[in-house]
Amino acid sequence: MDALFIDGQWREPDTDPITVRSPVDDGVLGSVPSGTAEHVDEAVGATAAVATEFRELNVYERAEAVKAAMAAIEERADSIAETMAREVGKPVDEAREEIDSAVLSGRSYAEDAVRLFGEVTPSRFEDRLNYTQREPYGPAAVVTPWNYPLEIPTDHLSAALVTGNPVTWKPASDAVLTATHVAEAFARAPLPEGAFNFVPGSGSTVGAALAGHEAVRLVAFTGSTDVGQRIAARAAGRSAGCLLELGGKDPVLVLDDADVERAADAIVMGSNYNCGQSCSGTERVIATEAVYEDVVAAVSERTAALTTGDPLAADTDVGPPINDDVRETVRDHIADALDRGARVTAGGSVGDRYCEPTVLADVTPEMRVATEETFGPLTPVIEVADTDEAVAVANDTRYGLQAAVFTESLRTAHRVINALRSGGVVVNGTNNVWEHQLPFGGFKQSGSGGEYKGKWHLEGMTQVKSVAIDYGD
Repeated sequence: MDALFIDGQWREPDTDPITVRSPVDDGVLGSVPSGTAEHVDEAVGATAAVATEFRELNVYERAEAVKAAMAAIEERADSIAETMAREVGKPVDEAREEIDSAVLSGRSYAEDAVRLFGEVTPSRFEDRLNYTQREPYGPAAVVTPWNYPLEIPTDHLSAALVTGNPVTWKPASDAVLTATHVAEAFARAPLPEGAFNFVPGSGSTVGAALAGHEAVRLVAFTGSTDVGQRIAARAAGRSAGCLLELGGKDPVLVLDDADVERAADAIVMGSNYNCGQSCSGTERVIATEAVYEDVVAAVSERTAALTTGDPLAADTDVGPPINDDVRETVRDHIADALDRGARVTAGGSVGDRYCEPTVLADVTPEMRVATEETFGPLTPVIEVADTDEAVAVANDTRYGLQAAVFTESLRTAHRVINALRSGGVVVNGTNNVWEHQLPFGGFKQSGSGGEYKGKWHLEGMTQVKSVAIDYGD
């Protein structure tokens, strides 16, 4: 099987394969040859060789290439959705939603890029014109996770390529079959040879080689905070740019005047969509004492009604987690919480394949489930006295990605929005959401270097050049 795409050519190296097993039944789905540090060096060399040509290529031509890749993805949407369901356990309806969202965003990046304007600025000197223009960094590395194995790579690749950055992409090994569909789409696009390169492999080999390569001028990474910080440290040694979208311990605040039924719907979706494996998923529910019991009851009732099972089945709400690491974290967080006085109000079982969607009541802020990222279908509910305490508990974390608040008071909503140290705040809706024309990124240790989605993503993939022209005598 052709697995690596380097300098315009598919390669099938004689290397140790990446064997992909289904989280549904541990059956082997396929294997893909693994790249090496030498392959990374060759791919990055190709991006360096084409960098000037690609930077000078008209933005409209780059935009058409991205649109062609989106058309190729759309053509094989059914096959990709099935692959995704089998490979990462995502319910097939959610997989189709991800494909639709990715294609929409890719086409939007293509349209946005032709309107990525500079600015004309005033000068204090006579007969002088000041302006700025945006230019690509040059050779870029894109390193992506398994939880949204199509949308996150497609977004990063589209944003990088349409702004003129030639790319080497390393996908997550747990989602390399889905990634191959994406790679084939971009390989078919009318891009110069060397502009797009695909090197799957381990993080310790391929990822480390990309992050540390002297010729790579920008690293776009989505994944865990700890890995992102290591990548940033390596890139800092050569002053390379980093666009990091990292982990979260995202809170939902349910205040005294909240619509509890509406909040419960949003919480259950936020905690269990994609089996809870979303950086913006609902990781903590913080409810004031006036509504706490009602929130626990409503969330528990809805959570207990979810159907867990085969991601290809039409009635499945929650598929299996990707691997044993997720199951073990969920199991450990439940056990620690119960040892410290929490109680299970829905679910509670973690099996060999599936995690039963679970609600924990009487959680306190020092429990592991309230401080560490779970990344699974687990909903801890914390009781607080009032809005001020809710905000204080929400902010008491190293993360700051995406929050939500439920209140019927516009005044309270604005006060909470301003007080939360979070990159995004949703009022009266799930925090587990993003859309193309709104920046997505984190405060604190949830990200740095720019935003994801829309024109903000394109800005993060470019540098600002200042120009001053004296036109007087």
